[in-house]
Amino acid sequence: MIINQIILSILPVFILIFVGWASLRFKIVAPSAKETCATLVSVYVFPALLFMETATAKPAKIFDPTWMLAFFSGMGIVWMIVFFTSRYIFDQPLKNSAIQSMLCAFPNMGGMGIPFLTHLIGTSALISIAKANLVVSLTLIPLTLILLEMSNASANKNFFTVIFGAIVSSIKNPMLIGIFLGAAVSFTHTAPLIPKVITDSIEIVTKATVFISLFAVGLALFGTKLKLTKQLVFNFTTKSILSVFVAWGMVSLFKIQGNDAKELIYLMAMPTATLATILSIQWQALPEEATSLYLSTTVLSVFTLPIVIYLLQ
Repeated sequence: MIINQIILSILPVFILIFVGWASLRFKIVAPSAKETCATLVSVYVFPALLFMETATAKPAKIFDPTWMLAFFSGMGIVWMIVFFTSRYIFDQPLKNSAIQSMLCAFPNMGGMGIPFLTHLIGTSALISIAKANLVVSLTLIPLTLILLEMSNASANKNFFTVIFGAIVSSIKNPMLIGIFLGAAVSFTHTAPLIPKVITDSIEIVTKATVFISLFAVGLALFGTKLKLTKQLVFNFTTKSILSVFVAWGMVSLFKIQGNDAKELIYLMAMPTATLATILSIQWQALPEEATSLYLSTTVLSVFTLPIVIYLLQ
């Protein structure tokens, strides 16, 4: 009975992903739809949704240092395991090790996390996604960019200039801007002062979240090829299995309970983030490994995520 409920609850997520994939496969949409949908999701839909949820949330709910520290710790443990394994066992250069670590530690909180958690738990889960985005944007993304810059032999930049540039680049992320603006509204209690025509317009945008984000994931999967290597097997095992146990350990260690605990575990169980894959391609840091991991973790999450749901029952 429980398994049947789990399948029914998660099946719509993967049906919408398949619709996106099939739309490109049967040429219902043009290949340019990949970039268009990705832009719509990252620049408009997700920032609008995160803004509305943080703006109307209580300040104490947004600033939750215990939850944020637990998420950061879990993500950091996964990052370090992959980084040192990639660097000293698979003998990869700094650039490749940094990207591999990000691929395994950075979950797809936007494309998969938002529609998955809102469908399974409700819009209240968006606060956890906002907190997780804040942690990632201020720690993991700048760290990865710094390491990538350091590995670039042609970059004769001052170390502090590299750090500052990486942090600024991370803060300019539209989703993070939406979180910051929403948090400012929440802490100043100015939500009632926002004109209704503005909030109504934002609400219209947010209603497209689940469909367009999952549709975009399906588009991104089309044409992605799987290259099976030892490092891919290790990365997949770390991302899809070890990350869940690490997250479980963090919620136990920090004594996080209820939906807050479920949301943290679900987020770390999400497939590889699209942004991490894009960075790998841009920096030519094992791009085939990255796209293979993105494909395998996303496709096989149809099996891994129901198992996590079942265990959390």
